[in-house]
Amino acid sequence: MSDCVEVAITSDSSDQLWSCCAWDVRTGTHLISYKGGGAPGARTLGVINNQFIITGNMVKPMLHIWPINRHEAVSTRFILSGRPTAVTVSPDGNYCLVAVHEIIYVYQLATGAMLANVSRHYQAVTVIRFTDDGSHFISAGMDGMVLVWSLAQVIRIYQKQTINALYSFSDHALPVTDLFIGKGGMKALFCTASIDRACKIYDLSSGSMLLNLVFQDALSSVIIDGLESNVFVGTSNGPIYGFNILAAPRTKDYHVDRKQQQKNSFLGHKKEVTCLSVSIDSDTLLSGAADENVIIWHIKSRQQLRVIPHKGTITNAHFILAPKAMFNQEIKINAFFPPFQKLVLPAEKTVDLCVEVGVSEKKPHKKQKYLEHSGTGGNRFSVTTTNQEVVKLKKENHHLKMVNKEMYEFIVKNIMKES
Repeated sequence: MSDCVEVAITSDSSDQLWSCCAWDVRTGTHLISYKGGGAPGARTLGVINNQFIITGNMVKPMLHIWPINRHEAVSTRFILSGRPTAVTVSPDGNYCLVAVHEIIYVYQLATGAMLANVSRHYQAVTVIRFTDDGSHFISAGMDGMVLVWSLAQVIRIYQKQTINALYSFSDHALPVTDLFIGKGGMKALFCTASIDRACKIYDLSSGSMLLNLVFQDALSSVIIDGLESNVFVGTSNGPIYGFNILAAPRTKDYHVDRKQQQKNSFLGHKKEVTCLSVSIDSDTLLSGAADENVIIWHIKSRQQLRVIPHKGTITNAHFILAPKAMFNQEIKINAFFPPFQKLVLPAEKTVDLCVEVGVSEKKPHKKQKYLEHSGTGGNRFSVTTTNQEVVKLKKENHHLKMVNKEMYEFIVKNIMKES
């Protein structure tokens, strides 16, 4: 399996065999299963630094984390204030966002600290996504609202003043079922799908809607391929429809008729399509549905390559890059995740968050303390030093400045003589 680049991570609502499972998409072979975490809820499965799997329980107020090469979850119990309705992890693996009904909680995974919570939705949040640079996240809910947040702003100004979303979209008339963010940070495109049959595509940098696609069926999931040339939407009655963004119509609002839908349709599911994912090469589509099947499609021909049956409604299905550690259980992945705190950490104490990190330097088991500071681009670590070391560094800095000054004066003097 060393040549396997991408694998599929799936979960269903049955909790009969495992909580979630990894599959080889080329052969449909079962690779590794993750047990003991209950059935994950829809859109509550994520990957931390390609080393850990995290899921939110469908019925209990809990999260579960597994090392990517272990069947058993870590022993830490991550207790929440309620059943999670959406979970996501920042690309750098530092922050975890958990939605409990209409409230979004911001946790720091390394310390378990709750850095903030925001409540601007009127009904339950259905999906949360990070931009690929981790600087912003987008939430959507049953109230039809789509909100764009700055992560740094949410953490810094919490408890000091009212937190406002960077953008607030209320274009959907019914609950938003899914959203997807493309590549490019704040210059990316993102799209939403709703029960109101509309798929809307936005420009994140300007906060403007570029295209409103209206289909003939209620939409339950959405994805854009890696080339950002095609959008795929899953429907409540089974078919998956594709639309070429590069051949977009002249009008902002476009109604896709039945003929056009059938021309670019993927037919195979019999019930609601709950999740979609596209491979890195944009050649393969992965879909999961309430008919208890995961189907792997060839996008260009729209043909089924493989069907992977499950025991319940598919709640999550994603392509991920498979690390080598997944296929070697002898590799020990250290899992240091403290329990989540129940109360928000005061803003003035966030700079005091401290994490111990083992560092092998000459002595194999030497440990040094690192102070962790929250920032927009993740965590920065600085080694704590003694007063003697500070004095020594100041003297060395002063000596280097004097040497630099002497060299500068020598060069200027010689240049003036030559001229």
